[in-house]
Amino acid sequence: MDMREGSAGRSARSLASRAASALAVGGVAVGVAVMTMAPAASAAGGGYTPGTPVPGGTATGLPGSVVTVTTIQPGGGKATAVVGASTISATVPAGTFSVPTQAVFTDAGGVSVTPSAGGTVIVTFGVGFYQNGTKVSGSFSPVKITVTNPSISSTTTVYFVVNGVLEPVSGATVSNGSATFTITSDPTVELTSALSATATAVPSATTVSTGEPFLLEGGVASVLVLGGALLLARSLRRRPA
Repeated sequence: MDMREGSAGRSARSLASRAASALAVGGVAVGVAVMTMAPAASAAGGGYTPGTPVPGGTATGLPGSVVTVTTIQPGGGKATAVVGASTISATVPAGTFSVPTQAVFTDAGGVSVTPSAGGTVIVTFGVGFYQNGTKVSGSFSPVKITVTNPSISSTTTVYFVVNGVLEPVSGATVSNGSATFTITSDPTVELTSALSATATAVPSATTVSTGEPFLLEGGVASVLVLGGALLLARSLRRRPA
């Protein structure tokens, strides 16, 4: 009887030891799994939800490739992106959004539109806001957009691209190297510089200066050569034999 009880006791202790080891290993595995998943969940900051646009991908409702994704808290914040030679920032006032929201910038150069009057496209980009992976629809409080680029000058115009048509942005402030305006929705934006007056006047001036003067001088030279030849012929005839 004593031997059976001793054997049973040893078996019980062995089983308990194995269960404790399995629990310890399982706990470590679970801990590692949680630590591994944590960075992905916070990659875009607080408020990240699967389906939120990521850099290098696409964003539903915005053209082009995603450049940056920045989480804006209800207390407000600033998002910045670099598209080509342009640095673009969005300043979101406190209270614009009631929950954490992702500000997304895209490089939309593929849908740029050249103005009908001609000119040079400086930059075309998309800007939008997403909550729980879904693009914010409708309007919101004005968000200030600032674009800096050495090519921006007093001749630069800021447009919204709407269905392939350029619509000038009302209230935009433009100076050398910078343009500022506000948005209340998520547009596609384009900045262009007009053709300079000097560039359009040069071809006309060149035609005038290189055309008629050349013909006139050529005609005078021909007359002089012909007159000289006649005088030489007369001189030879009058020589005595």
